[in-house]
Amino acid sequence: MKKRILFITQNLGRTGSEMVLWYLLKNLDAEKYAVSVFCKSEGALYHMLPDHIEKNVMYKYSPHWSARVFRRLIKLFGVHPLNYQLNKIQKKFKADIWYINTIAFPEIFELPKPLNVKVVTHVHELLYAFGEIKAYVLQWMISNSDICIGCSDIVCEKILALEHPKVELQYSFIDEKTISTNQDRIEVLKKELGISPYDFVWIISGGTKYMKGLDFVLPILERFKDKNVKIIWLGTEVKNALYVYVKTIAEKKYPGKLIFTGAQSADYYNYMSIGKGFLLLSREESFSLVMLEAAYLGIPIVAFTIGIAEQFITKEMGVVIDGFNTKDLLEGMLSVMHQQDIDKSVLRKAAIEYTAERQLPLYERLLEKIC
Repeated sequence: MKKRILFITQNLGRTGSEMVLWYLLKNLDAEKYAVSVFCKSEGALYHMLPDHIEKNVMYKYSPHWSARVFRRLIKLFGVHPLNYQLNKIQKKFKADIWYINTIAFPEIFELPKPLNVKVVTHVHELLYAFGEIKAYVLQWMISNSDICIGCSDIVCEKILALEHPKVELQYSFIDEKTISTNQDRIEVLKKELGISPYDFVWIISGGTKYMKGLDFVLPILERFKDKNVKIIWLGTEVKNALYVYVKTIAEKKYPGKLIFTGAQSADYYNYMSIGKGFLLLSREESFSLVMLEAAYLGIPIVAFTIGIAEQFITKEMGVVIDGFNTKDLLEGMLSVMHQQDIDKSVLRKAAIEYTAERQLPLYERLLEKIC
């Protein structure tokens, strides 16, 4: 008999946690599992789910006006719309397991635990994220999850510290089949961005936020102001005051040396491949998929001791900086820039351990164990 799993996630957008779930959903054996997906809203990957997977969106963010009107109507009668909707889905689908992917969907944790259903919570967050959510979310997770899954050793360590009795580890991973580059396109992008053959280009990937280390960019530019060094920042331009400050100073004092590309999709790996080095400047990461992408592309890495950096990066692959010392960061960058004959195969071999080919069988085995 098929096991019936209701996966609950934010929107199946292109965030790390949801990409990992999407890789699983694409590959799950339809003969072994009946799958339904419930999302807060529709992300980029929502409509790319396999046809056999049932999917639903929260009434509040439904693209259908009738669902939004129905939500307002039942609220007038004192009915909790989300609780009503999930109970309706459960009554029809009869899930054996509710699999909550990430704790970044707080509305789910306001609901009572479903009766006679095993609850699994997959945690992709760490302490900074804990600081951004309400206390009841964490309390609900610990009290009502039959099993918690952490995306890295450090995440599992934090859950175990809260004395949850059943914690499993499933590393996040990348899908190597989706990583492809085009050298002709890379050359076109270099020309468009004003990158010369003599430039040493550092790549940074992520939203332009303090937590992603945006403030470290200015001292880096100051140190290399007289060198052929440029920084390409890939990712959503969060136009807060810090972003405006850094961009304004960079344009005035270091023109052409800091390039914001905004979020990229089709050309993402072509932009990444312009880099001769990759910087992971985040103050906290639960895992860091972008580091794996850089390694898979053969780009040496300089990273702070966050996520899995310390266990992943060897001296042949780059430098891990203990703490958040700018001086040590700059020295680490210099050592990579002066390193001769980087062996890209070493970087790729390390990344392969965290690819869908290696991790999906482990993930599926864990799911079998849970079921």
